[in-house]
Amino acid sequence: MFSKFRLFNGLIVNTARRTCSIYSGYQNTTSKSPTVNLLKPASPYRQARFPSTFQITTTNNQIYIDVQGRRAVLLFDLHEQVMTITHTKVPKELGGHGFGKILAKAALDFALSNGYFLRVKCAFVKHYIEKYEPQYAQYMI
Repeated sequence: MFSKFRLFNGLIVNTARRTCSIYSGYQNTTSKSPTVNLLKPASPYRQARFPSTFQITTTNNQIYIDVQGRRAVLLFDLHEQVMTITHTKVPKELGGHGFGKILAKAALDFALSNGYFLRVKCAFVKHYIEKYEPQYAQYMI
């Protein structure tokens, strides 16, 4: 069963049982203020455990989600026209709910929308690209 949720800022999240994909139009974040996107939980059975919306925030070197006082974070570096994804950290309490996948997809979309090539050092994001989003492999150096 495949369902869609329309989100804020033109984002659409497509969810299946264990996967989640975000389609978006991230704006260039050369400004110092973070970019915030509000999202709804991926599936109905998670709504009782997590708030009805959460935020994806993009700053100069990280993309993160704050849920119930916990922060799932993806770290990256920007140098010239290359975005190097270095690490993804999801707290144990948030594990198994797709937050890592949401962060990985948000980072990949951010890189492409800003014209960056990808260098992926994070094993989780490498696996995510291989399994769910192989079209991003053509942008990796």
